[in-house]
Amino acid sequence: MRRAAALTALLVAASALAGGGASAPAHACTSAHELSFRAADGTRLVGHRFGGARPGARTAVVLAHQSNGNLCEWAPYARRLAARGFFAFPFDLRGHGESRGRQTYGRLGLDVVAAVRAVRSLGARRVVVVGASLGGIAGVVGAASARPPVAGLVAVSAPAEIPGRLNGVPAAGRLRVPTLYFAAAEDQNAPYDFAADAQRLFEATGTTEKRVEVVPGSLHGVALVAGSARVRTLLESFLRDPAGTVP
Repeated sequence: MRRAAALTALLVAASALAGGGASAPAHACTSAHELSFRAADGTRLVGHRFGGARPGARTAVVLAHQSNGNLCEWAPYARRLAARGFFAFPFDLRGHGESRGRQTYGRLGLDVVAAVRAVRSLGARRVVVVGASLGGIAGVVGAASARPPVAGLVAVSAPAEIPGRLNGVPAAGRLRVPTLYFAAAEDQNAPYDFAADAQRLFEATGTTEKRVEVVPGSLHGVALVAGSARVRTLLESFLRDPAGTVP
């Protein structure tokens, strides 16, 4: 009996390792293909794969959510991307959703880098980071330090700086990949003016392959993507050809 129990335990352990961190879905918006992974400081993070278990030859799109949200914010758009031939990977930033740790803004760049590394471990060769609001500034910081470099970065309604907690401007200066910024002209939430912040980040960005698009209205973050056909069209053109979409 002891030998049988030991064999069963070994088989269970082997199955867990073969799953690469896969687990039963913990989010109401998902049904399969959840994946756990760790940031460089050991924090356990959780993401979800839309478009199958592995990206194959498809572009992998890492999606970072807004403040006090989770990966489910991006789920409808992730399904749209999967239907259009992309591999989408929204994930929970630390201290949000099913990810562990505290909401330490200064470490959010580590989470983006870890998500990029996670999809690369699944075989992705081409990765684009897309972040909304808090996920946008996290994307700027993470994309600036991801190695090997990501194929491109999209920041939607990103603050240039969260005073005393996270500053995206120095990181923008280190970006050397095609970069696209979106904001709505009337999107303001004191002390933030997101259109002005998009322009500030654009001017600081260290590559000439960059573009800023300020569109009418006041939609913010994920809602801006969902509510603007112009934003979706340009964003998806960028995902297919980052360098060809920016000057």
